[in-house]
Amino acid sequence: MSSKSLMAACVVLSLLFVTIGAVWLSYSAETLDEVAGKFGVVESRLWNAPFPDYEIPNLRGNVLANIIVGFVFAMVILGVTFTVGKLLVHSRRM
Repeated sequence: MSSKSLMAACVVLSLLFVTIGAVWLSYSAETLDEVAGKFGVVESRLWNAPFPDYEIPNLRGNVLANIIVGFVFAMVILGVTFTVGKLLVHSRRM
């Protein structure tokens, strides 16, 4: 298997995991907040995140929006990882 086909397979697999995870976790019975509440844990924010609870503020509970956000961030992480890898290989050859 060539490196390009391996990369394509990894991208497809990661997007499949993002889709399954977003759908499955959107319909999960208990959230971390509910479980923490059973133990008396109170939320304390350290900072105001741009996407609190990993959701777009006006689209809470929208599964399609969660999948799209997951795709975008998976591609960002893949791009950063690929770029760092290329830089490390390039610097090692010098």
